[in-house]
Amino acid sequence: MGEEKKGFLVMGDQNPLKHVETKYNECETLFKTWLAKQSLPVDAAIVTVTSALQGAAIGGLMGLTNDVSSSFSPPPPSTSLNLQTKASFRQSQAVAGGPLAQARNFAVMSGVSAGISCVLRRLRGKEDVQSSLAAGFGSGVMFSLVSGMGGPNQASNAIASGVFFALVQGGVFKCSARCKDSTWTKTPHS
Repeated sequence: MGEEKKGFLVMGDQNPLKHVETKYNECETLFKTWLAKQSLPVDAAIVTVTSALQGAAIGGLMGLTNDVSSSFSPPPPSTSLNLQTKASFRQSQAVAGGPLAQARNFAVMSGVSAGISCVLRRLRGKEDVQSSLAAGFGSGVMFSLVSGMGGPNQASNAIASGVFFALVQGGVFKCSARCKDSTWTKTPHS
């Protein structure tokens, strides 16, 4: 007899996940089109904030998994240890801290990197290895300052972290560019 299912969206033969993916891609395209029409400060602010939120979410999840696994690790050093040992422990906690510390660190790294990349891409009109190096350096410096890694000489540690992050991010950029241009990633025509 005329049964009706309420609460279900009938999409014919289309896969529901494919439908969600299509709608997501449409929204993403509309958002990117809108964002391209905005001024540089608006574009940079939105890109920085959204990337920082994504980084915070990833860092929080990593911190949660680290939090669970740290219940099996030894307790922190006692107060009778020397200052160098305490500084080393603090540095390891900056990298392997709880969910909030990880969320903060990843938010800073991804937000600063995306913000610098966005500004340089708009100013220079291209995305290249120099922009990637600058974004990596900026995110490394900010990570070092925010995470508390640095010990007695934060300036030299911030610069060293910036150089390390720049080299890693520049290397990743070059490798991904090489993979995109490689013939083994292209599918042959049938």
